[in-house]
Amino acid sequence: MLSLFLEPRLLPNRLLSLCSLFTILKNPSSFQFKSRAVRNMSSDSAQRMFQLKLDPLTGNSEWVVIEENQTPEEKTKEPLLATTSYLDMLNDSHRNRAFRQAIDKTITKPCHVLDIGAGTGLLSMMAARAMGLDDSSTSYCPKGKVTACESYLPMVKLMRKVLRANGMDKKVRVINKRSDELEVGIDMSSRADVLVSEILDSELLGEGLIPTLQHAHDNLLVENPQTVPYRATTYGQAAGLAIEEWAR
Repeated sequence: MLSLFLEPRLLPNRLLSLCSLFTILKNPSSFQFKSRAVRNMSSDSAQRMFQLKLDPLTGNSEWVVIEENQTPEEKTKEPLLATTSYLDMLNDSHRNRAFRQAIDKTITKPCHVLDIGAGTGLLSMMAARAMGLDDSSTSYCPKGKVTACESYLPMVKLMRKVLRANGMDKKVRVINKRSDELEVGIDMSSRADVLVSEILDSELLGEGLIPTLQHAHDNLLVENPQTVPYRATTYGQAAGLAIEEWAR
């Protein structure tokens, strides 16, 4: 049984200040204080604030102008949307169960697994356990290895704590880089046999899935590798509205 990020011991205050996406779980008001710095700027007409915002994907910060007449919901809408998008996936038991079943079915022997966009390390731990690399397993596969790639530094710090809490910090190698920055022979000892990745948003392709996977197949994976997920289906429906109706 894997203990994950919902245990209090895995979320100390000093880490929450870095990982603003989890702060909302404990105290919404503290989220406002910890995730931004605010400076006032007076003018004759209205008062504005400069808000320092952190991009949860890149780790970069930028100053944005907040108008005085904005409601609290308008001021916090963007940061909260960014944070809760992660929590939906982390708490989706059906999604996580499907990944676990697919990984267990795919990884049946010792191999090199690459996890792109590893996040909290959930899929990396599933892969390690499938090869018997976790401490609770009765079998051990010395030839198996897992490489976890994550570009967002605060998430990397959280992943290391999750791995350590589950006794897998020695089983999974964590690399704080974008996958297109990885080099075989430098960051990875060899090309990976299996790719697991959860860089999937609600639109499937919104997180640069295709170019990321194409680069991985060209540069980081063996020929004819196994992948999880293996395939996906998207659905769409055409819709239209007669322009002349708007002219009336």
